[in-house]
Amino acid sequence: MTPIRANYKGILIANMGYTAAEAAAAIDAGQIDAVAFGSSFLANPDLPERIKLGAALNHPDPATFYSQGAAGYTDYPTLSSV
Repeated sequence: MTPIRANYKGILIANMGYTAAEAAAAIDAGQIDAVAFGSSFLANPDLPERIKLGAALNHPDPATFYSQGAAGYTDYPTLSSV
């Protein structure tokens, strides 16, 4: 049991670089209840499908995060466009 789980009985949502396998293991172990896939979701608009299929992920480009243009928001390829 993690220290946070021992002291907090509410819903725990973790983030910060989890892989799909790490997320599943932490949830299965009862350490957390869910994982937020922030930058992975930015780079992979079809992230749930990629995880389900075990497909490779696009790598996020932090230089485009929260930029003024469309780059990084609408130009990452989906599985169906590859």
